[in-house]
Amino acid sequence: MASFKLLCLKCGREYPLESKAWKCDCGSHLDILTRVEESADYFDKIKNRVDGMWRYRELLPVEKESIISLGEGWTPTVERKYKGVFLLFKLDYLNPTGSFKDRGASTLISHLVRIGIREIVEDSSGNAGAAMAAYSAAASIKCRIFVPKNAPKAKILQIKSYGAEVVQIGGDRARVHEEALRTAEKSFYAGHLWNPFFIEGLKTIAYEAYEQKGDVDAVIVPIGSGGLALGVYKGYKDLFEMGVIEKMPRIYGVQATGFTPVYEILHPNYKAGKMCKVLADGIAVPDPPRKRQIANKIKETGGDVVVVDNDEIIRALRTLAKWGLFVEPTSATVLAAFEKMREKDVISMGERILMPLTGFGLKAIDKIATLA
Repeated sequence: MASFKLLCLKCGREYPLESKAWKCDCGSHLDILTRVEESADYFDKIKNRVDGMWRYRELLPVEKESIISLGEGWTPTVERKYKGVFLLFKLDYLNPTGSFKDRGASTLISHLVRIGIREIVEDSSGNAGAAMAAYSAAASIKCRIFVPKNAPKAKILQIKSYGAEVVQIGGDRARVHEEALRTAEKSFYAGHLWNPFFIEGLKTIAYEAYEQKGDVDAVIVPIGSGGLALGVYKGYKDLFEMGVIEKMPRIYGVQATGFTPVYEILHPNYKAGKMCKVLADGIAVPDPPRKRQIANKIKETGGDVVVVDNDEIIRALRTLAKWGLFVEPTSATVLAAFEKMREKDVISMGERILMPLTGFGLKAIDKIATLA
């Protein structure tokens, strides 16, 4: 089992787990602190359970009776040796809505069902919106998703198909967020950039990767809102505290040129470029609310953030496709970052590197079609 606390790390205020607060009264984000009471034999205890994210239900802050699931999790992990390194691709684009965000949506929507929320507002560049729309539909929760006006058409169509209302907003990602908050005054804001229950679901990637392939030396993840980096950190932290692994893997985040808020914290002398049209829309987040927390956790593991440009993303996208892995540009950033790190010997010969592939290529088919 595990015990959980919902609190603000900035001011120290603690909230009940059943609270409807999505941020602290002081304005900072809330976090869930987990005290793991299981030991290293936990995975032996659950080995005969049905495969899926909720096989780890004792480690997630959701009551069993309120779980809303569409069969998310337990995605394959494919190993490939490349440039003397063992790459472990976690095919999280095989989740029900085609992205890793299903893990977070399942956890968050399950929590909202428990506390009696019947109507939500979310803002997203696409994948989180689709996931929240799907799980809201499964839970009979009314859902309104705010998206950038230039969001991929396939993602907008997917969100609408689940019955959610889509509101397209002109301007940058910050303006989309502002409009969603204004509307949420009459409902509940379930933004994945802020809500800690969403992050809790993402940590199951680490549990699964361990069960499927053992421990790893490092993990490379795209950073948009940063939930995936924090989720992977929390998952491996749980494994470390349970005595399952002997040390934490290094965590490397990937950001795109023009959208480098976390990189700038770790590299204060870096001169940020102007925001431009980035191919990887999933990481085009100019000011994630948890950016300092993300930077601190990455630094704690001995990792770093790598910045990649559109040309590097395109090359990685094509390489992955030649290997049979058809992903959206945001997913391809992890291979683009690996290429740069391997060239500089940041990644050493023989190391094992976990690389979640976060979104299916058909979600960004309008962008990929222009590159074909």
